[in-house]
Amino acid sequence: MRRLILLLLSISACAPEPGPEQLAARRAEGLLHAAGHDNATLLAPLAGLDGDGQPGVCGLIETRAGPVRVVVALASGQVRAGVPATQGGSRVDLGESRFCSETALNRWDQVKKGDPIGLIARIGA
Repeated sequence: MRRLILLLLSISACAPEPGPEQLAARRAEGLLHAAGHDNATLLAPLAGLDGDGQPGVCGLIETRAGPVRVVVALASGQVRAGVPATQGGSRVDLGESRFCSETALNRWDQVKKGDPIGLIARIGA
C-alpha cells in the first residue's frame, strides 16, 4: 500500500504544468464567476496581449438565452459580456480587437516563446 501511495505521489509530481493559455482561461473563468456568471464555462477561449502587453481572454459563455461573447482583461479583472444574438444585440467590439486580433495573438505567441514565466506572471494566475 505504501508503495502505491509513493508511486501516485511521484506520478502527480511529474504531471506537466498547465501552459499560459490554460492558466489564462482558468483565471478568466474565475473572474467571470466573480462577476456574477456563476455557472459559466468559458468556451473557445483565445488569449492575447494588447498593445501595452496586458493579457486578455475572449470567448463565449452559454446562457439560457443562447451563447454570449465575453472579454476578460486579466490584469484589471474587467469582464465585458455582450447580449445573446436572439435579443438582437448589435455586435459591438467588447475588446476582441484589443486582445484577440491577429496582432494580439501574435504578441502572445512571441512572449510565450521568449518568456513563458513572465507571461504567466502577467496573467496573475
